[in-house]
Amino acid sequence: MVVLLVVALGTYRGRSSGSEAPRQANAGAPLPTPRWPSAASATATASATARPTVAASASTTPPTPSLSVRPTTPSALSPSGSAQPAAAPPVAASPQVSAPPPAAPAVTGRYRAENAFSGGFIGEVKVSNTSRSRQDWEVRLVFSGGRLVTAWVANDRQGTLRQADGGYTYTGGEALAPGASVLLQFHVERASTSPTTCTVNGTDCSGL
Repeated sequence: MVVLLVVALGTYRGRSSGSEAPRQANAGAPLPTPRWPSAASATATASATARPTVAASASTTPPTPSLSVRPTTPSALSPSGSAQPAAAPPVAASPQVSAPPPAAPAVTGRYRAENAFSGGFIGEVKVSNTSRSRQDWEVRLVFSGGRLVTAWVANDRQGTLRQADGGYTYTGGEALAPGASVLLQFHVERASTSPTTCTVNGTDCSGL
């Protein structure tokens, strides 16, 4: 072991002395002066180096074209894409024509209780012809309870009194001239002075 250690130590010393010899030989030679590039050449070199990079970048990224898209109005097209027809104009409503008012009756009557007493009263109906021609006339009277004893025309030819359908009907004995009037009077017992029905030729009497 000791012998091997001595041999290895000698070998290491020999290598160390051999490597230091060239260093000492070159120690006396002068070092060369370094040459640095000027500012102009450095700028030109940097520009030449940068230009291909910009060109490559411009060539590899194509410009994006701008597209103008006009949306389709939903109301203008139907679901199948065809144009819808225009709406029809509103139809004006036809004016309503009101029915003409009924014509005035040719013969009218006005009722009143003329004289009331114990157990009954005397009533009258004034019958008037408002037309321009002669008119026949007929009075219909209905009272609640009681009875109509008799009836007569005060200033004209007498007519006919009959009882039917719960009431009394008096038919004039002569047609009324245009604009003429007659008084139909009657005696009523045990009844209200206001009849439930009073008509002349089917038209209600006034004065009730």
